[in-house]
Amino acid sequence: MKTNILKTTLAALALVTFGCEVDDTALPKVTTTIMKEDFQSAINNTDLDIAGWVNYNEVGAWKWSEKTYSGNGYAEFSAYQSGSPVNLAWLVSPELDLDANPNSGVAFKVAQHHLDIDAEGNSLKVLISFDFDGTNFATATWTDITAQANIPTKSATWYDFKSSKINLSNYSGKAHIAFKFKGSGTDTTLDGAFQVDDFIFFKQDN
Repeated sequence: MKTNILKTTLAALALVTFGCEVDDTALPKVTTTIMKEDFQSAINNTDLDIAGWVNYNEVGAWKWSEKTYSGNGYAEFSAYQSGSPVNLAWLVSPELDLDANPNSGVAFKVAQHHLDIDAEGNSLKVLISFDFDGTNFATATWTDITAQANIPTKSATWYDFKSSKINLSNYSGKAHIAFKFKGSGTDTTLDGAFQVDDFIFFKQDN
């Protein structure tokens, strides 16, 4: 028995000696949360008014709402009975400093309910801007990064939040992330809703 233990120990030492140690690249990366918004301060059925966030109705009278259900807060836009032929509304994150936080990204969750069709007319897009001043949407440059997100379609279970994680390590500067909703309060095929929760700005430490 002692001989077998000695052989096993020598074999393990040989692996380390000849460069067969554990590959560090296989280890999980450590992440640090720089900013998080879980919307737990939400006051149900009120226009979203959370410090640092911009809530803007480009078309239509309604804005993004604060919602609560079973103790969970989240942001929502539902075009149902808005009375507007088109609702176009923006929910924009606080400024994200990518220069001070290289190798960073954002994570968030999105759910849908009463989405009848997958169409531009009732959709949620995710965009990024590096020149948004907090006020002037029309003069800012917005890049569509929706393809990198996991936006639920009509086949998804209602109220089932799906997670997204977007890598921003190839960008630099001061960024804002926008959730841009489009729907209709008069066309019943386009009056579905989207919900956003647990927005996190993070960086990878290794």
